[in-house]
Amino acid sequence: MRPTLPSAPGRNSPIFGVLLALVACHHEPPVTPAPPLPAETEIPVQTMEAECAGLVAALDRYRACPNLDDDDRAWLRSTIEYAQQSYEAGTKGHPDEQAQHVIAVACKRAALSVDHANERCHAGPKPRVDDD
Repeated sequence: MRPTLPSAPGRNSPIFGVLLALVACHHEPPVTPAPPLPAETEIPVQTMEAECAGLVAALDRYRACPNLDDDDRAWLRSTIEYAQQSYEAGTKGHPDEQAQHVIAVACKRAALSVDHANERCHAGPKPRVDDD
């Protein structure tokens, strides 16, 4: 007769079968879905030219903050130059009305963000970070 491996204790007992059936049949109640997120509100914008000029003006105002260091001012100078070059390149492509609206919204949001950064800058100098 061939030798067999010993079976795990309790594997042949009826209690094991009942426990296995209970575990296998246990279902969590379904999770109720959250209410849908509201759609993003539309930002009122002017023309693409006006909004992108507003972005450059916001960057100029931010560059005048007395709490900026020289690296921040250099970054702002290059960012203003990049924004102007990007706008000029975008207008050469003669975007359609919908694309102009999308660009205007992007410039408006960026200008709002720069205005908030300008407010934080006027509140005081950046905190000092010690490198250990």
